[in-house]
Amino acid sequence: MKNRRNAVLWALGWWLVRRQLRRRAALAVADVTAGAAARRGRLRAVLGAVLLVGLLAAALVAARKLLSSPDEIEAPELPDAPTEPVPGTASA
Repeated sequence: MKNRRNAVLWALGWWLVRRQLRRRAALAVADVTAGAAARRGRLRAVLGAVLLVGLLAAALVAARKLLSSPDEIEAPELPDAPTEPVPGTASA
């Protein structure tokens, strides 16, 4: 029951966050179009929108990394042990 409850709460929280992000993105796009129409601070508005999209993409990548289970993370492979003896060492 606890896992199902957590899943429902995470789904609800994710929906709310996405809703807020969509609202803010819509406002940012409206600002960009209004700024372009008025020809005031057009470059700043476009750079702000690009920065917003970059931050959202970085946050998504970071969230996926942090929320992924340890089984999904690939561990680097160790090199094979040398088959020939190292010169200068005594063999038994």
